[in-house]
Amino acid sequence: MPYADLLAHGPRLPLNTAWRRLLHRTGAVDAVRAACGGWAPAVDAPESEQTITALVPRTGPRADTVVDVVAAAGTAIAGARRRDETFARYDERWVGGRGALRDLVPADIGAVRSRLAPPGALLAHHGLATPPHFQDERLLRVSAGLAAYSSVPHFVPGPLAEDAATTAMMDARTRAELTLPAPSVLLFHDGVPFAAVASDSNLVEAADEGRLPLGDAPVVMGGVLTAREDGRLDEGLGWLLTAATDRRTGVPLYSLVPVPYGSHPAGRALYGYAALLAFENWRPPPELPRRDGAGRRDREIKKLARTRQARDGGFHGVHLLDYLPPPDEPAARMRSAAGSGELAAGTWRRAHVRPRVRYGIRDGTGRKVGPVYKKNAVLGVTYEYRHRWVARSRIRPDLPLMDRETVYGLGGRA
Repeated sequence: MPYADLLAHGPRLPLNTAWRRLLHRTGAVDAVRAACGGWAPAVDAPESEQTITALVPRTGPRADTVVDVVAAAGTAIAGARRRDETFARYDERWVGGRGALRDLVPADIGAVRSRLAPPGALLAHHGLATPPHFQDERLLRVSAGLAAYSSVPHFVPGPLAEDAATTAMMDARTRAELTLPAPSVLLFHDGVPFAAVASDSNLVEAADEGRLPLGDAPVVMGGVLTAREDGRLDEGLGWLLTAATDRRTGVPLYSLVPVPYGSHPAGRALYGYAALLAFENWRPPPELPRRDGAGRRDREIKKLARTRQARDGGFHGVHLLDYLPPPDEPAARMRSAAGSGELAAGTWRRAHVRPRVRYGIRDGTGRKVGPVYKKNAVLGVTYEYRHRWVARSRIRPDLPLMDRETVYGLGGRA
Protein backbone atom coordinates (compact mmCIF):
# COMPACT_ATOMS: atom_id res chain seq x y z
CA MET A 1 0.00 0.00 0.00
CA PRO A 2 1.43 3.42 -0.89
CA TYR A 3 0.93 4.84 2.61
CA ALA A 4 2.73 2.04 4.48
CA ASP A 5 5.90 4.04 5.07
CA LEU A 6 3.91 6.99 6.39
CA LEU A 7 2.05 4.84 8.89
CA ALA A 8 5.25 3.20 10.10
CA HIS A 9 5.95 6.27 12.26
CA GLY A 10 3.14 5.40 14.67
CA PRO A 11 0.92 2.47 15.70
CA ARG A 12 -1.59 1.55 13.03
CA LEU A 13 -5.23 2.05 13.89
CA PRO A 14 -7.30 -1.11 13.26
CA LEU A 15 -9.81 -0.75 10.45
CA ASN A 16 -12.51 -2.45 12.51
CA THR A 17 -12.36 0.42 15.04
CA ALA A 18 -12.97 2.96 12.29
CA TRP A 19 -15.74 0.82 10.80
CA ARG A 20 -17.65 0.41 14.06
CA ARG A 21 -17.46 4.11 14.88
CA LEU A 22 -18.56 5.13 11.40
CA LEU A 23 -21.59 2.83 11.45
CA HIS A 24 -22.89 4.56 14.55
CA ARG A 25 -21.65 8.13 14.06
CA THR A 26 -23.09 8.43 10.54
CA GLY A 27 -26.36 6.66 11.27
CA ALA A 28 -25.56 3.94 8.72
CA VAL A 29 -26.38 1.37 11.40
CA ASP A 30 -30.06 2.30 10.89
CA ALA A 31 -29.78 1.29 7.23
CA VAL A 32 -28.25 -2.01 8.32
CA ARG A 33 -31.08 -2.64 10.78
CA ALA A 34 -33.63 -1.83 8.06
CA ALA A 35 -31.93 -4.34 5.74
CA CYS A 36 -32.21 -6.90 8.55
CA GLY A 37 -35.95 -6.31 8.82
CA GLY A 38 -35.59 -4.29 12.03
CA TRP A 39 -33.54 -6.95 13.79
CA ALA A 40 -30.83 -5.33 16.00
CA PRO A 41 -28.04 -7.70 17.13
CA ALA A 42 -26.20 -6.95 20.36
CA VAL A 43 -22.78 -7.21 18.70
CA ASP A 44 -23.30 -4.00 16.68
CA ALA A 45 -22.30 -1.87 19.71
CA PRO A 46 -19.33 0.48 19.11
CA GLU A 47 -17.27 -1.18 21.83
CA SER A 48 -17.51 -4.58 20.13
CA GLU A 49 -14.20 -6.17 19.12
CA GLN A 50 -15.67 -7.62 15.93
CA THR A 51 -15.63 -6.28 12.38
CA ILE A 52 -19.15 -6.95 11.16
CA THR A 53 -19.46 -7.43 7.39
CA ALA A 54 -22.43 -9.83 7.28
CA LEU A 55 -25.38 -10.62 9.56
CA VAL A 56 -27.95 -13.40 9.69
CA PRO A 57 -31.13 -12.20 11.47
CA ARG A 58 -32.60 -14.84 13.74
CA THR A 59 -36.08 -13.31 13.87
CA GLY A 60 -38.31 -11.07 11.77
CA PRO A 61 -39.08 -11.03 8.02
CA ARG A 62 -35.40 -11.55 7.03
CA ALA A 63 -34.80 -14.48 9.39
CA ASP A 64 -31.95 -16.78 8.35
CA THR A 65 -31.12 -14.56 5.35
CA VAL A 66 -27.53 -13.34 4.94
CA VAL A 67 -27.43 -9.53 4.93
CA ASP A 68 -24.41 -7.79 3.39
CA VAL A 69 -23.65 -5.16 6.03
CA VAL A 70 -21.09 -3.32 3.87
CA ALA A 71 -23.54 -2.85 1.00
CA ALA A 72 -26.38 -1.93 3.35
CA ALA A 73 -24.26 0.77 4.98
CA GLY A 74 -23.30 2.03 1.53
CA THR A 75 -26.90 2.87 0.72
CA ALA A 76 -26.55 5.83 3.10
CA ILE A 77 -24.21 7.57 0.63
CA ALA A 78 -25.43 6.27 -2.73
CA GLY A 79 -27.67 9.25 -3.57
CA ALA A 80 -25.09 11.92 -2.71
CA ARG A 81 -22.45 10.00 -4.61
CA ARG A 82 -24.57 9.94 -7.79
CA ARG A 83 -25.03 13.74 -7.57
CA ASP A 84 -21.27 14.22 -7.27
CA GLU A 85 -20.59 11.98 -10.26
CA THR A 86 -23.14 13.86 -12.36
CA PHE A 87 -21.55 17.19 -11.44
CA ALA A 88 -18.03 15.91 -12.26
CA ARG A 89 -19.11 14.83 -15.76
CA TYR A 90 -19.33 18.49 -16.75
CA ASP A 91 -15.74 19.29 -15.76
CA GLU A 92 -13.27 18.39 -18.51
CA ARG A 93 -10.52 17.70 -15.97
CA TRP A 94 -12.51 14.72 -14.66
CA VAL A 95 -13.85 13.33 -17.94
CA GLY A 96 -12.79 9.74 -18.50
CA GLY A 97 -11.84 9.31 -14.86
CA ARG A 98 -8.50 11.07 -15.25
CA GLY A 99 -9.04 13.45 -12.37
CA ALA A 100 -6.60 15.88 -10.79
CA LEU A 101 -4.12 15.94 -7.92
CA ARG A 102 -3.15 19.60 -8.07
CA ASP A 103 -4.55 23.03 -8.98
CA LEU A 104 -7.81 21.97 -7.35
CA VAL A 105 -10.83 24.21 -6.81
CA PRO A 106 -13.46 23.85 -4.04
CA ALA A 107 -15.92 22.06 -6.34
CA ASP A 108 -13.43 19.22 -6.90
CA ILE A 109 -14.36 17.71 -3.54
CA GLY A 110 -17.36 16.03 -5.18
CA ALA A 111 -15.25 14.19 -7.75
CA VAL A 112 -12.68 13.18 -5.13
CA ARG A 113 -15.07 11.80 -2.54
CA SER A 114 -17.24 9.99 -5.11
CA ARG A 115 -14.13 8.04 -6.15
CA LEU A 116 -13.43 6.97 -2.59
CA ALA A 117 -16.34 4.52 -2.79
CA PRO A 118 -16.71 3.27 -6.40
CA PRO A 119 -20.04 1.68 -7.43
CA GLY A 120 -18.64 -1.84 -7.21
CA ALA A 121 -18.00 -1.39 -3.50
CA LEU A 122 -21.67 -0.62 -2.89
CA LEU A 123 -23.08 -3.71 -4.61
CA ALA A 124 -24.58 -6.39 -2.39
CA HIS A 125 -22.98 -9.84 -2.38
CA HIS A 126 -25.03 -12.90 -1.54
CA GLY A 127 -23.73 -15.52 0.81
CA LEU A 128 -20.54 -15.55 2.85
CA ALA A 129 -18.14 -16.78 0.16
CA THR A 130 -16.73 -13.35 -0.71
CA PRO A 131 -12.90 -13.59 -0.92
CA PRO A 132 -11.28 -12.04 2.21
CA HIS A 133 -9.05 -9.64 0.22
CA PHE A 134 -12.06 -8.31 -1.71
CA GLN A 135 -14.12 -7.99 1.45
CA ASP A 136 -11.35 -5.95 3.08
CA GLU A 137 -11.17 -3.67 0.04
CA ARG A 138 -14.94 -3.11 0.07
CA LEU A 139 -14.84 -2.41 3.80
CA LEU A 140 -12.10 0.19 3.31
CA ARG A 141 -13.93 1.85 0.40
CA VAL A 142 -17.33 2.07 2.07
CA SER A 143 -15.69 3.28 5.29
CA ALA A 144 -14.03 6.04 3.29
CA GLY A 145 -17.33 6.99 1.68
CA LEU A 146 -19.13 7.16 5.02
CA ALA A 147 -16.36 9.29 6.54
CA ALA A 148 -16.23 11.68 3.56
CA TYR A 149 -19.97 12.15 3.02
CA SER A 150 -20.76 12.66 6.70
CA SER A 151 -18.16 15.46 6.98
CA VAL A 152 -18.38 19.20 6.22
CA PRO A 153 -15.82 19.96 3.45
CA HIS A 154 -13.22 22.72 3.96
CA PHE A 155 -10.81 23.74 1.18
CA VAL A 156 -7.25 25.08 1.62
CA PRO A 157 -6.00 27.12 -1.41
CA GLY A 158 -3.11 25.69 -3.40
CA PRO A 159 -0.34 28.02 -2.13
CA LEU A 160 -0.93 26.80 1.43
CA ALA A 161 -1.16 23.05 0.69
CA GLU A 162 2.39 22.19 1.77
CA ASP A 163 2.11 24.42 4.83
CA ALA A 164 -1.14 22.81 5.95
CA ALA A 165 0.27 19.27 5.72
CA THR A 166 3.63 20.09 7.35
CA THR A 167 2.71 22.33 10.30
CA ALA A 168 5.12 22.00 13.21
CA MET A 169 4.00 19.93 16.19
CA MET A 170 2.19 21.94 18.89
CA ASP A 171 2.65 21.67 22.63
CA ALA A 172 0.14 19.78 24.77
CA ARG A 173 -1.57 22.95 26.03
CA THR A 174 -2.26 24.19 22.49
CA ARG A 175 -3.48 20.77 21.37
CA ALA A 176 -5.95 20.75 24.27
CA GLU A 177 -7.52 23.95 22.88
CA LEU A 178 -8.18 22.57 19.39
CA THR A 179 -11.85 22.72 18.42
CA LEU A 180 -13.67 21.87 15.19
CA PRO A 181 -16.43 23.86 13.46
CA ALA A 182 -18.54 20.72 12.91
CA PRO A 183 -18.83 17.19 14.36
CA SER A 184 -16.82 15.91 11.39
CA VAL A 185 -14.74 17.90 8.89
CA LEU A 186 -13.15 16.88 5.59
CA LEU A 187 -10.23 19.22 4.87
CA PHE A 188 -8.64 18.92 1.41
CA HIS A 189 -5.97 20.62 -0.67
CA ASP A 190 -3.59 20.06 -3.59
CA GLY A 191 -1.52 16.90 -3.42
CA VAL A 192 1.63 17.16 -1.28
CA PRO A 193 4.37 14.54 -1.86
CA PHE A 194 4.90 12.19 1.07
CA ALA A 195 8.54 13.22 1.22
CA ALA A 196 7.53 16.80 2.00
CA VAL A 197 5.22 15.63 4.77
CA ALA A 198 7.83 13.41 6.38
CA SER A 199 11.05 15.43 6.25
CA ASP A 200 12.13 18.99 7.00
CA SER A 201 14.91 18.84 4.39
CA ASN A 202 12.46 17.76 1.69
CA LEU A 203 10.12 20.56 2.73
CA VAL A 204 12.91 23.10 2.11
CA GLU A 205 13.66 21.60 -1.30
CA ALA A 206 9.98 21.65 -2.30
CA ALA A 207 9.66 25.28 -1.23
CA ASP A 208 12.83 26.30 -3.07
CA GLU A 209 12.15 24.50 -6.35
CA GLY A 210 8.40 25.10 -6.59
CA ARG A 211 5.63 22.53 -6.75
CA LEU A 212 7.12 19.12 -7.49
CA PRO A 213 5.70 17.02 -10.34
CA LEU A 214 3.58 14.32 -8.76
CA GLY A 215 3.67 11.67 -11.49
CA ASP A 216 2.78 8.27 -10.00
CA ALA A 217 4.20 9.15 -6.56
CA PRO A 218 1.77 8.93 -3.63
CA VAL A 219 0.55 12.22 -2.18
CA VAL A 220 -1.36 13.55 0.83
CA MET A 221 -4.44 15.62 -0.03
CA GLY A 222 -6.05 16.31 3.35
CA GLY A 223 -7.87 14.41 6.04
CA VAL A 224 -11.04 13.80 8.03
CA LEU A 225 -11.19 14.98 11.64
CA THR A 226 -13.97 14.45 14.18
CA ALA A 227 -15.01 16.33 17.31
CA ARG A 228 -16.22 15.19 20.70
CA GLU A 229 -19.59 16.27 22.04
CA ASP A 230 -18.07 19.46 23.52
CA GLY A 231 -16.65 20.46 20.13
CA ARG A 232 -13.03 19.72 20.97
CA LEU A 233 -10.89 17.58 18.70
CA ASP A 234 -11.39 13.83 19.11
CA GLU A 235 -7.82 12.53 19.12
CA GLY A 236 -8.93 8.91 19.16
CA LEU A 237 -9.44 8.63 15.40
CA GLY A 238 -8.49 10.45 12.21
CA TRP A 239 -8.10 9.76 8.50
CA LEU A 240 -5.58 10.99 5.94
CA LEU A 241 -6.79 11.54 2.38
CA THR A 242 -4.17 10.01 0.10
CA ALA A 243 -3.87 9.51 -3.65
CA ALA A 244 -1.54 7.92 -6.17
CA THR A 245 -1.66 7.83 -9.98
CA ASP A 246 -2.08 4.42 -11.57
CA ARG A 247 1.01 3.82 -13.71
CA ARG A 248 -0.89 1.95 -16.41
CA THR A 249 -4.00 4.08 -16.81
CA GLY A 250 -3.01 7.47 -15.36
CA VAL A 251 -6.17 7.48 -13.24
CA PRO A 252 -5.77 8.84 -9.69
CA LEU A 253 -6.60 6.34 -6.94
CA TYR A 254 -7.94 8.00 -3.78
CA SER A 255 -8.01 6.49 -0.29
CA LEU A 256 -8.94 7.56 3.22
CA VAL A 257 -6.51 5.90 5.60
CA PRO A 258 -7.36 5.55 9.33
CA VAL A 259 -4.34 6.82 11.28
CA PRO A 260 -3.58 7.68 14.91
CA TYR A 261 -2.74 11.17 16.13
CA GLY A 262 0.79 11.75 17.39
CA SER A 263 4.17 13.33 16.69
CA HIS A 264 4.85 11.04 13.72
CA PRO A 265 4.33 12.62 10.24
CA ALA A 266 0.77 11.36 9.69
CA GLY A 267 -0.41 12.38 13.15
CA ARG A 268 1.37 15.72 12.94
CA ALA A 269 -0.43 16.47 9.67
CA LEU A 270 -3.79 15.85 11.34
CA TYR A 271 -2.89 18.23 14.17
CA GLY A 272 -1.89 20.84 11.58
CA TYR A 273 -5.29 20.54 9.89
CA ALA A 274 -7.00 20.88 13.26
CA ALA A 275 -5.02 24.07 13.98
CA LEU A 276 -6.18 25.60 10.70
CA LEU A 277 -9.79 24.73 11.47
CA ALA A 278 -9.61 25.99 15.05
CA PHE A 279 -7.60 29.20 14.74
CA GLU A 280 -8.16 30.58 11.23
CA ASN A 281 -11.17 32.24 9.60
CA TRP A 282 -13.27 30.38 7.03
CA ARG A 283 -15.74 31.76 4.51
CA PRO A 284 -19.11 29.97 4.21
CA PRO A 285 -20.11 28.40 0.88
CA PRO A 286 -21.49 30.87 -1.70
CA GLU A 287 -25.21 30.81 -2.45
CA LEU A 288 -26.13 29.10 -5.70
CA PRO A 289 -28.21 30.89 -8.36
CA ARG A 290 -31.89 30.08 -8.05
CA ARG A 291 -33.27 27.60 -10.58
CA ASP A 292 -36.85 26.84 -11.48
CA GLY A 293 -36.34 23.14 -10.80
CA ALA A 294 -38.03 22.11 -14.04
CA GLY A 295 -36.66 19.34 -16.24
CA ARG A 296 -34.42 16.38 -15.52
CA ARG A 297 -32.23 16.36 -12.44
CA ASP A 298 -28.96 15.92 -14.36
CA ARG A 299 -29.84 18.85 -16.63
CA GLU A 300 -30.29 21.11 -13.61
CA ILE A 301 -26.95 19.96 -12.22
CA LYS A 302 -25.33 20.70 -15.59
CA LYS A 303 -26.60 24.29 -15.46
CA LEU A 304 -25.35 24.75 -11.92
CA ALA A 305 -21.95 23.23 -12.72
CA ARG A 306 -21.25 26.07 -15.14
CA THR A 307 -21.75 28.81 -12.53
CA ARG A 308 -18.99 30.54 -10.60
CA GLN A 309 -20.77 29.88 -7.30
CA ALA A 310 -20.79 26.12 -7.91
CA ARG A 311 -17.11 26.13 -8.86
CA ASP A 312 -16.39 27.98 -5.61
CA GLY A 313 -18.01 25.19 -3.61
CA GLY A 314 -21.66 26.26 -3.36
CA PHE A 315 -23.02 23.01 -4.82
CA HIS A 316 -21.04 20.85 -2.37
CA GLY A 317 -21.23 23.16 0.66
CA VAL A 318 -17.46 23.78 0.79
CA HIS A 319 -16.00 26.30 3.27
CA LEU A 320 -12.96 28.20 1.98
CA LEU A 321 -9.98 29.38 4.03
CA ASP A 322 -9.98 33.19 4.20
CA TYR A 323 -6.58 33.68 2.60
CA LEU A 324 -5.00 36.72 0.92
CA PRO A 325 -1.91 35.84 -1.16
CA PRO A 326 1.23 37.82 -0.26
CA PRO A 327 3.01 40.08 -2.78
CA ASP A 328 5.03 38.26 -5.44
CA GLU A 329 8.30 39.87 -4.33
CA PRO A 330 9.23 40.24 -0.63
CA ALA A 331 10.19 43.72 0.49
CA ALA A 332 13.95 44.29 0.71
CA ARG A 333 15.36 44.45 4.23
CA MET A 334 17.84 47.18 5.06
CA ARG A 335 21.28 46.04 6.23
CA SER A 336 23.05 47.78 9.09
CA ALA A 337 26.04 49.91 8.20
CA ALA A 338 28.40 47.95 10.43
CA GLY A 339 27.13 44.61 9.25
CA SER A 340 27.63 43.07 12.69
CA GLY A 341 25.44 40.10 13.54
CA GLU A 342 24.16 39.69 9.97
CA LEU A 343 23.09 36.23 8.81
CA ALA A 344 25.19 34.73 6.03
CA ALA A 345 22.15 33.25 4.26
CA GLY A 346 18.38 33.08 4.49
CA THR A 347 16.33 29.99 5.29
CA TRP A 348 12.73 28.76 5.77
CA ARG A 349 10.64 28.66 8.92
CA ARG A 350 8.12 25.81 9.08
CA ALA A 351 4.39 26.61 9.35
CA HIS A 352 3.47 26.75 13.04
CA VAL A 353 0.94 27.94 15.61
CA ARG A 354 1.73 31.15 17.47
CA PRO A 355 0.03 31.59 20.88
CA ARG A 356 -1.42 34.80 22.32
CA VAL A 357 -1.74 36.94 19.22
CA ARG A 358 -3.93 40.05 19.54
CA TYR A 359 -7.04 40.03 17.36
CA GLY A 360 -9.32 43.05 17.09
CA ILE A 361 -12.92 42.42 18.16
CA ARG A 362 -15.36 43.22 15.36
CA ASP A 363 -19.02 44.19 15.32
CA GLY A 364 -21.79 42.64 13.24
CA THR A 365 -20.64 44.49 10.10
CA GLY A 366 -17.04 43.27 10.38
CA ARG A 367 -15.59 46.58 11.59
CA LYS A 368 -13.17 46.69 14.51
CA VAL A 369 -14.85 48.18 17.57
CA GLY A 370 -11.68 49.89 18.79
CA PRO A 371 -7.87 49.92 18.79
CA VAL A 372 -5.85 46.74 19.12
CA TYR A 373 -2.46 48.05 20.24
CA LYS A 374 -2.92 51.76 21.02
CA LYS A 375 -3.45 53.43 24.39
CA ASN A 376 -7.22 52.89 24.52
CA ALA A 377 -7.00 49.17 23.66
CA VAL A 378 -8.91 47.15 26.29
CA LEU A 379 -8.63 43.38 26.60
CA GLY A 380 -12.03 41.75 26.11
CA VAL A 381 -13.56 44.99 24.78
CA THR A 382 -11.52 46.07 21.76
CA TYR A 383 -9.22 43.08 21.34
CA GLU A 384 -8.76 39.46 22.43
CA TYR A 385 -5.91 36.97 22.51
CA ARG A 386 -6.12 34.03 20.15
CA HIS A 387 -3.83 31.42 18.70
CA ARG A 388 -2.78 32.06 15.12
CA TRP A 389 -1.71 29.62 12.42
CA VAL A 390 1.33 31.07 10.63
CA ALA A 391 2.24 29.81 7.16
CA ARG A 392 5.76 28.83 6.17
CA SER A 393 7.88 31.97 5.82
CA ARG A 394 11.31 33.07 4.69
CA ILE A 395 13.79 34.32 7.27
CA ARG A 396 15.75 37.19 5.71
CA PRO A 397 14.12 36.99 2.25
CA ASP A 398 16.73 39.41 0.91
CA LEU A 399 19.43 36.74 1.33
CA PRO A 400 19.96 33.50 -0.64
CA LEU A 401 18.82 30.23 0.91
CA MET A 402 21.23 28.25 3.05
CA ASP A 403 22.72 25.06 1.64
CA ARG A 404 22.67 23.45 5.09
CA GLU A 405 22.02 24.38 8.67
CA THR A 406 23.56 22.82 11.80
CA VAL A 407 21.05 22.64 14.63
CA TYR A 408 23.14 20.65 17.12
CA GLY A 409 26.82 19.79 16.89
CA LEU A 410 27.59 16.53 18.70
CA GLY A 411 30.99 15.12 19.60
CA GLY A 412 33.63 15.20 22.28
CA ARG A 413 36.48 17.65 22.62
CA ALA A 414 39.84 16.73 21.15
